[in-house]
Amino acid sequence: MHTVLDHASAHDAAIHAIATVVADLGHGNFLLDLNGGTLTCKRAASCLLHPETGDKVLVSGPSRQQSYLIAVLERDSARTARVGVEGAMAIGYGGAVQVLSDDAISLESASLSLASGQLGIRAESAVVVAQELSYQGRQWQGALGVLRHTGQALEMLLDKVRQVARVCYRQVEQTDHLRAGQLDYQARDYVRLHGDHVMVTSDKLLKMDSKQIHLG
Repeated sequence: MHTVLDHASAHDAAIHAIATVVADLGHGNFLLDLNGGTLTCKRAASCLLHPETGDKVLVSGPSRQQSYLIAVLERDSARTARVGVEGAMAIGYGGAVQVLSDDAISLESASLSLASGQLGIRAESAVVVAQELSYQGRQWQGALGVLRHTGQALEMLLDKVRQVARVCYRQVEQTDHLRAGQLDYQARDYVRLHGDHVMVTSDKLLKMDSKQIHLG
């Protein structure tokens, strides 16, 4: 009878010790090596660093049945540290939040959303790769030294187009079509139309007006 009481009291005694992670059992449960024996416990909600196999951890609780992995104490520095919790997580509550790194910062997610009253991005070089890219806004304004666009097709549906340029050069390899309700071309100095075959037709009126008209 005395041995049974000692065994029961050992299991019911409070625990606060260092253990080694043996396995991640999933759903926040871990198998630990504690003084040559095994112990299964849950990860405490305040332990944000995800434990990995081989980590030295601190386990604490009122009994072995109610023990928690409360902190990761030591781990191989070559391993990537993973910070997170079971379920959803929000970072920050009022005030500014900064993410700093001397190396690269990578974000990976099935879906990424940014919501802000003002968004500023500064980079020496930026690359955007997307199968589909959509932009919706009231106004777009940009200042560029050189703008180059390479693609298979360009389609625009606009109520009004206004372009101002000092020099405009356009080259079309095959056919150039223009359909307009009214067409008005005006040049201060010189207008030239040339082709192997040039046709000017009109259904009702064709008018030529000049101080001099040379034909042939």
